[in-house]
Amino acid sequence: MQVGRRAVLQAGLVGSSALLVGCGDEPLDPPDEPLFRSGVASFDPGPDRVLLQTQLHGVTGDVPVTLIVADDAALTSIRTMAPLTARAAEGHVVILELTGLTPGETLHFAFEALGARSRTGRTRTAPASGPVRLGFATCASYAHGFFHTYARLAEADVDAVVHLGDYVYEYANGAYGARRSYDPPHETITLTDYRRRYAHVRADADLARLHAQHPFVVTWDDHELANNAWRGGAIEHDPRTEGPWSERLAAARIAHAEWLPTRGEGSLYRRLSFGATADLFVLDTRLEGRDAPPTSPEEARAPGRSILGAAQRERFLAELRASRATWKVVAHSVQLSPHAEFWNFDAWDGYADERRLVLEAIRDAGITGVIFVCGDGHKSFADEVPLDPFAGYDPSTSAGALAVEFMTPAVSSPNLFGAEARALEDAIRAASPHTRFVEAESRGFWTLTLDDARATATLHFVDGIEDPDGGAVRIAARFDVTPDAARLRAVAG
Repeated sequence: MQVGRRAVLQAGLVGSSALLVGCGDEPLDPPDEPLFRSGVASFDPGPDRVLLQTQLHGVTGDVPVTLIVADDAALTSIRTMAPLTARAAEGHVVILELTGLTPGETLHFAFEALGARSRTGRTRTAPASGPVRLGFATCASYAHGFFHTYARLAEADVDAVVHLGDYVYEYANGAYGARRSYDPPHETITLTDYRRRYAHVRADADLARLHAQHPFVVTWDDHELANNAWRGGAIEHDPRTEGPWSERLAAARIAHAEWLPTRGEGSLYRRLSFGATADLFVLDTRLEGRDAPPTSPEEARAPGRSILGAAQRERFLAELRASRATWKVVAHSVQLSPHAEFWNFDAWDGYADERRLVLEAIRDAGITGVIFVCGDGHKSFADEVPLDPFAGYDPSTSAGALAVEFMTPAVSSPNLFGAEARALEDAIRAASPHTRFVEAESRGFWTLTLDDARATATLHFVDGIEDPDGGAVRIAARFDVTPDAARLRAVAG
């Protein structure tokens, strides 16, 4: 049953004898159960499948584990059960792909081992038709504050949470933020380091609650590895003191696959179907094909520079052309839209030729309903996306726009504050005709509701990130888009 790091189980109704598991007691839901202190999680929901995951703490050797899947939160109407093994060589992480499901169904699950039971998780398969509701999160610096944003997302009515990267940060204590301390206290370099960092962050009560409530779809950015990483290295990785980049990259990849599993078959790129309403395209804009960062504007504009790599780009564009879904949502880590007053060579600005190739492909194929959603920048943007926002685009009518893009604010990571933030926002509004909204200070998340007639994007700001008692949420902006026109329309209320 075990296939590499993952077991695969066909769902089905179990016999009545299996109902004896748990001895008929009420299901346990202990957020701080020592053995399962990082909780439970689910990933990559499809119409007929979903990945389930947990990890055991404080054990040695290989440990038998039982998965319980039920139709109810009390785990009394059991759908299926599976014997698994938490292997020491795999960091005692357990991953199972549950198949044979039906679209849009809600399931509840828990793991048992050594006489203890995890909290009960809830997951949902992708719906066969709209509406489809997605939440977006990014940039969760544990050291900068509390995960109130995750708590508010856990309360949201969404089918899945799309995490756009910087799920963990690699820094040592005090190197970037000092509101909370990390485990390990030093910078993450080795496989043990990365595993400990994921386990430490996942034990946060708000993040554990979010994972137990909604399935995740993930890509990564740089801090799951090292700051400003690319496939050949990172600006803040020093081989003289931190060892070969290839060894650090291999360690980071293993830990990421254990803690944030995907159905990407060796690549983070994948397409997830949400019925006829939406296809979700998940890009790796950090490692798979990213060239070294440019050192000048001339180099950034040089032909042939790639942030995706030719193989990923061609697969993405082929599947984008073939999609018959009303909406094509593209999740990626760094901003596509250019801003003359805010060039960012770590984003698509550093790879302008490939940005042109992607947008020309959308234009030439007449692809409609394209929505890019990015993270990384610790700001909130709503942009229309023409081939060139400074030529051949009419901001009064949106003529020339090929898509729209939303930048997701940080969960907790900081950017600018006060007058400095307002000054940047004013400069962007003055110089960027395609920008319909920008805010450079607040933390929070976007939600996106999609049906056959429209997409509605709602920006939620979450206050009091540095206050353990904070977390008030407010609606900051809302935009409608229709499938036939890449035009952002502000919605009141």
